[in-house]
Amino acid sequence: MTLVEDCLPHCVGYLDGSEFYLAEAPRIDHTSYYSRKQRYSIKSHAICDNKLRIRYLNVGFPGSVHDARIFNNSDIEKNPSKYLSDSQWLAADSTYKLIENIITPFRKNSSFRSLREREKFNKYFSGYRVKIQQCFGILKEKFSSLKELRIRIKDPQSHKFVYCWNFTISSR
Repeated sequence: MTLVEDCLPHCVGYLDGSEFYLAEAPRIDHTSYYSRKQRYSIKSHAICDNKLRIRYLNVGFPGSVHDARIFNNSDIEKNPSKYLSDSQWLAADSTYKLIENIITPFRKNSSFRSLREREKFNKYFSGYRVKIQQCFGILKEKFSSLKELRIRIKDPQSHKFVYCWNFTISSR
């Protein structure tokens, strides 16, 4: 990955997850596809750069799976040196744990520095971190089928089809 050209030194991208809603409940294991947003969905996990280009994509988890769990099971979490150099890091929201190569906003219960400094950092940081949400929004506007997938998941092959559909569109 290459550095994003902004004011976050050594930041190479913005990390977050998104849901792709399903038009109907899957026939297999439908409860695992039911998300906290009270919709049936497939989850994706992506990293985009400052120009809103997707640089990493992980698609196919059922809607009930938490973003942090998807990341913890990703190749980029398991093998960060394959994607990031020692000084590079990713910007993420507070859903993710603060680790060496993931920087998140200060949590409300943090006691590091003053409240004013934490709030100032979080506001500045969120101005950049929102880029991944913009990226997902542009993707769903460009390919409106991603707003609600009219594909019935009835077996492992249909789940794989949904995964392939999302991956193909997202990599354009």
